[in-house]
Amino acid sequence: MSSSAPVGSAASAPSASSAPDTPAEVPPPAYTARQDADAHDVYLEVEINGERTSLIVHFVETKGKLSATGEDLASIGVAIERAHIAPQARVSLDAIPGLEYTYDTGRQLVDLRIADAIRKPFTFDSRTPERTPPATASRGLLINYDAFAQTNTDARLAIWSEERYFDTYGVLSNTGIGYLYRQDQRYVRYDTSWMHSNPDALTTTQVGDTISSSLAWTRSIRLAGLQWRSNFSLRPDLVTFPIPSLSGSAVVPSSVDLYINQVRQFSGNVPSGPFVVNDVPGITGGGNATVITRDALGRSIVTSVPLYIDTRMLTAGLASYSVEAGFLRRQYGLESFDYDPHPAFSGSARYGVTDTLTFESHGEATSGLYNAGAGVLLRLGTVGVVNTAFAASTGHFAGTQVSAGYQMIQPHFSLDLQTIRAFGRYGDLASADGTPVPTTSDRVTLSVPLFNTQTVGLSYLGYKYPGAPDSHIASVSYSLNLGTLVSVNLSGFKDFGQNNTSGAFVSLNIGLGDNISVSTNAGEQDGKASYSAQATRPPNYEGGWGWGVQGGSNGIARYGQAQVQYLGRYGEATAVVQDVGGTTNTSLDLTGALVLMDGSVQAARRIYDGFALVSTDGAAGIPVLHENRVIGTTDHGGHLLVPDLNSYQTNRLAIDSMNLPADAHVGTTSLDIVPQSESGVLAHFSVEHYSAATLILVDAARKPIPAGSRVRDPDTGKQTIVGYDGMTFVDGLQGDNHLRIEQPDGARCTVHFPYVRPSDGSLPTFGPLECEPLKESTP
Repeated sequence: MSSSAPVGSAASAPSASSAPDTPAEVPPPAYTARQDADAHDVYLEVEINGERTSLIVHFVETKGKLSATGEDLASIGVAIERAHIAPQARVSLDAIPGLEYTYDTGRQLVDLRIADAIRKPFTFDSRTPERTPPATASRGLLINYDAFAQTNTDARLAIWSEERYFDTYGVLSNTGIGYLYRQDQRYVRYDTSWMHSNPDALTTTQVGDTISSSLAWTRSIRLAGLQWRSNFSLRPDLVTFPIPSLSGSAVVPSSVDLYINQVRQFSGNVPSGPFVVNDVPGITGGGNATVITRDALGRSIVTSVPLYIDTRMLTAGLASYSVEAGFLRRQYGLESFDYDPHPAFSGSARYGVTDTLTFESHGEATSGLYNAGAGVLLRLGTVGVVNTAFAASTGHFAGTQVSAGYQMIQPHFSLDLQTIRAFGRYGDLASADGTPVPTTSDRVTLSVPLFNTQTVGLSYLGYKYPGAPDSHIASVSYSLNLGTLVSVNLSGFKDFGQNNTSGAFVSLNIGLGDNISVSTNAGEQDGKASYSAQATRPPNYEGGWGWGVQGGSNGIARYGQAQVQYLGRYGEATAVVQDVGGTTNTSLDLTGALVLMDGSVQAARRIYDGFALVSTDGAAGIPVLHENRVIGTTDHGGHLLVPDLNSYQTNRLAIDSMNLPADAHVGTTSLDIVPQSESGVLAHFSVEHYSAATLILVDAARKPIPAGSRVRDPDTGKQTIVGYDGMTFVDGLQGDNHLRIEQPDGARCTVHFPYVRPSDGSLPTFGPLECEPLKESTP
């Protein structure tokens, strides 16, 4: 006969907001269960609020009362930190505020009723991060090129190239352009550097030519030396800006729907009790998140929460940084090795203090110049983000700079205000290189969407440079989308700082289908009218032809242009004929790449980031699929180069095994490829070939060997059986083969035959082959 003992709860549960974040090291004395000679261990099935959990938990029973350790209570779902329970302490359930229980001794079950305030919330992510394998890189050499030839200038031919060596330790890259003029033939180097990334630490180290880090209120410069920086692109699934979590509570198991600005972003199921939805997606700026819970009877609870997300901020505890040391680059694009002889240093850092406050700092130093500054971004609830920064410089350029701004993005309008003021002779590394800091930089933009198809924009830009005329440009724009194929744009501007320069423009864009678009533009600037009309059809990504025609007047001369393009597996070619003011010239542009990997040379389109070289062990004509889309077939050497893969992300490559020869065996038909940045990966599909044949075995009377007879190769030990009509399939054949057959009645015989693998990959059939009887003494 079962009995149950209801136990009343103690004082009301504390609220979640008043509970401490960490458990007390020693639980309050009221929680400690007294040692008693009547105490004994029990293992009970647990229900929570009447719902079965399928958990069996260890308790101690003392005269009908139960106690448990903090660890066991945590496994049930009690938030022991909020209840002030240490993990190793044993506490009486009667002494825990917010917890009631019923102990059913007959069923060996305890029903716990846990208040939400001391219950762990059910947590799930609305974004499911992709589990990406580690990024890899094979060894190889890549040469990108862009060759441009023109008929009517001295620049007969110019060739830009990038030489890139890559392996698992990093990427060594060099870029430059060679000019083959009539009177001048030379090569100008652009950048040379070695780069290595560490996905575990999210850092990148670069040695050689690089660009210094910068913030919204600083400037970047080119230098040669060492750069060490954080690199969040090594984890594409990582969200660096603060994303809110939404919480709620379900009385019974329910479904949860999450809507962001009336668009459903996530659906899932939660058990009874509190729950938290992490990583709310689908919004930048201001908006509303709506959580709807529905139980099995269809009853629903709707909760709306205003949100504001700014991607410029860092989530709490996350830091980004960049440090550079080297020598400033001069006359970039004109000279190959022109560097300032004095060393220079630069560094930037950002840190998410809280989800509403991000701290920034920056410093620079070189001979005769020291610069340092700091700034913050502060989110004002749901009404936008303000930013401010202060910097100072000493030495040859002594002065200060102040920056302040405000940004507000809402579904019905967006506003961006920013001003930067420099005082004294404030300078930075770019100033030391001859480019002064503007004394004033102002930006104001306002954008207002209308009726989902129209947008009105207003902007103002103001600049003041030492020794240069002021610029104060105000502009207005209006855009109208008529469906998805037609758009109209109107714009006008006026520069109040430079001789009242002004202009107005109108454009019409029409999509005609089949990737063809037509556009017309007309405008007037400073009393000079201009107009143009063009029609284009770019090549499809899969390859093919494209074309374009354009004509118009720029206020001085009329011009016309026609071009044709071809995009293929090995690159792109563009031919242009142009007439400007009665002068005609033609040009030809060729772009592509050469890749040396796996003992082969592959021609390809220009490669920007990661790629893969598929190898099928020499099997030619095998279709290769990228994300379930056929992109080509392997060449005579069994290779196909697949460009345009996403680095540090999973890229699914596969082969169609139906096109393999009959004697071929492939271990796998799909691979998940994760290339490192700017590197190639060898996607090896191991293809082995059978040495096999079908045999037709007969006895001395030319009758088929009975089905079920055992066939054994005494040299390899491989065995198989005979099917109907004396047919059997044998693998692992050599040039000369001896097989022994044991029939169901015990009779044994042997067969001898030669084998040569057919060149076409087929599986031959031999026979009928007479199986000669074996003597009884033969093993």
